[in-house]
Amino acid sequence: MLFVHKDSHRFPFFPSSPPKSPPASVARRFEDALTARLAELLPLLESSPSLAFSWLASAVHLLALTLSDAADLLSDISASERDTVAAYLDSGVALLDACNAASAEVDRILRRRLHLRFSLHLLSSSDDGRDTEKLKRALDSVAEWRASPCRAIKSSAVDLVRSLSPAALPRGKISAARRTIYAVEAVSFLVTGAVVAVLGGGGLAVPSVPRDLPWAEEYQKLATAVSRKLAGDGLAPELKATEAAVKKLTGVVDEIQANGDGQKSMSLRKAVDITEKATDKLTEGLDALSSAVNEVFHSALRLRSTALQGFRVGSQRCK
Repeated sequence: MLFVHKDSHRFPFFPSSPPKSPPASVARRFEDALTARLAELLPLLESSPSLAFSWLASAVHLLALTLSDAADLLSDISASERDTVAAYLDSGVALLDACNAASAEVDRILRRRLHLRFSLHLLSSSDDGRDTEKLKRALDSVAEWRASPCRAIKSSAVDLVRSLSPAALPRGKISAARRTIYAVEAVSFLVTGAVVAVLGGGGLAVPSVPRDLPWAEEYQKLATAVSRKLAGDGLAPELKATEAAVKKLTGVVDEIQANGDGQKSMSLRKAVDITEKATDKLTEGLDALSSAVNEVFHSALRLRSTALQGFRVGSQRCK
């Protein structure tokens, strides 16, 4: 995907001028906002066997907001905090790489879906199944859909997620910058891990976070719920619904070909309609996820730029 620059939105309660409140107070407001956002992602739908693309898009959007808020909070890095922020730069690169991997897989699924679109077009114009040539071409197109793996994200993406796991917080008093970086890493690990698990299959083991953090309880609730959803095959419900619709559609077309008449015209129209709706839902979820991943990519770049700016400013002050 070609990422297009978008203007970042500042966190509403952070003024454009340097805040007068102590850094710890600003960090607490950042943490309180994160707590509220994590709570908004719960509860997960009991009717959904796994995590939907639409839900993942909301979670990824939360990550983008968290990164943007962190950039605001860390925009004025003191000399004593530069090492703390420097430690994040490597995981920041891993997050960018994970975004690229997720984006590439979403694009691949969207391209794969085009085979279904073409098949549905042929069936809709097949004179209720009487045009045998279009029926054959439609089935060939469905075969192309089935031949392509439904999930094929690069295995290296799993390693990228592991590298996002937050380092343990030191004991004693923790600086506002360190608390912020820890929150960014923890949320990045949970959200990116969920995306990679759904796109590539597999579960998600999320480490516990210190209970004294304001957002810890909501984070653990969400992490537990996400892990349970991924305990099975983890296939997104939009993909499952599409696969089920295609299977039924193929059965109807096979019957029409076997009978050689138009007795199944009503069944064909119904099956085409169900498959079109499932495909539209799949497209909607994938488009939303793609847009959210794009947003995270730009927010991550902004946070990285903020961190590097602190070093540039620091070096100028030393002259």
